[in-house]
Amino acid sequence: MDAAALLNISQVLLIAILVFVAINLYLVFRLKDIDPFRKWDPDKINGTLFLLFFVVGLPVSIVATMNWSDTFTLLIHPASEHGAEIDRMHINTMIVAILVSVVTNLILFYFSWRYRYDKDNKALYYPHNNRLEIIWTAVPAVVLTLLVFDGVGVWHDIWKEIPEDQEVVNIEVNGKQFGWTARYPGEDLTFGETNIGFISEADGNALGFNKEDEKGFDDLVVQELHLPVNKLVHIDIKSRDVLHSMTLAHFRVKMDAVPGMPTYFNFTPTITTDSMRTLKQNPDFNYEMSCQQICGGGHWNMRLIVVVESEEDYNKWLKEQKTFAQFYKELNGVDLIAQANGETETTEPSSEDGEGAEGENETEATGEVAMVK
Repeated sequence: MDAAALLNISQVLLIAILVFVAINLYLVFRLKDIDPFRKWDPDKINGTLFLLFFVVGLPVSIVATMNWSDTFTLLIHPASEHGAEIDRMHINTMIVAILVSVVTNLILFYFSWRYRYDKDNKALYYPHNNRLEIIWTAVPAVVLTLLVFDGVGVWHDIWKEIPEDQEVVNIEVNGKQFGWTARYPGEDLTFGETNIGFISEADGNALGFNKEDEKGFDDLVVQELHLPVNKLVHIDIKSRDVLHSMTLAHFRVKMDAVPGMPTYFNFTPTITTDSMRTLKQNPDFNYEMSCQQICGGGHWNMRLIVVVESEEDYNKWLKEQKTFAQFYKELNGVDLIAQANGETETTEPSSEDGEGAEGENETEATGEVAMVK
């Protein structure tokens, strides 16, 4: 046991000893028919402490919020176009909630002090007041209605239909216990067919590609999500097993991944990873995709690194990724493209991960931004 731990234990024991001594002294006084607290008025003490708690606690809360609010993710640097509106609604809601909390608690603590027990006071029977009932029903109803309509308007703008002539980066995100996998449509800008019945982890077909569908041969399956800055992103969200919740907190994006029912979300990232590192003065900062639906014992570790970069860097990254056909050939020695063309040639699986991938990428992956119109 180190010295620091020993010191902490000693301090705890010392406090316990002092408490026992105080209790012992009090019992001795009681045996002598001496009660040092007999003249104390517990109702007055409690009422005063209630009021003191409010008078001290309110400024302490204000100072704490002013000093540490910038460390909260949802208060600064929204990294998407709609994020600013989400933050505005959050701030408006917080203003209303704080105002209501201060007023109601001021009344609560004041009443606890002002109307503390006094044997000379007689309680007033006050069963009903129509005007008061109308006020405290109408005012919250109006305020909540305004907040709800504001939220509906922002949500409608987020989910508005995308114009046909607008370029969109299409990505598919698949969740399972306990991890995320992203898929890009590749050079043909079209996702290949997948089905849970085709899933085979041993063969490297974790998403269940239909190996007879040529549209999936050039799809890119990755363990890191890359997004071009200032480009509209459409993410299709799927779950392989249980309910998950795809969350990109810095982008104010959250959508459940529901088994058997694909969902989606559209957003436009506006701050690159490098720029956010500068804003946060943290060179090690990374955006992350997390799961906010408790989905099992490994839920806490269900994260995916997200990189926002320039379109040029995004294209370069795409060019470096292996297609599903390339990955499958290296792992299993089966050329899906050759099979689709009526050839039966197979090769031995690559003994080293990534061997020969660079040359294949140069011929089969063009590096174009994965977009559709």
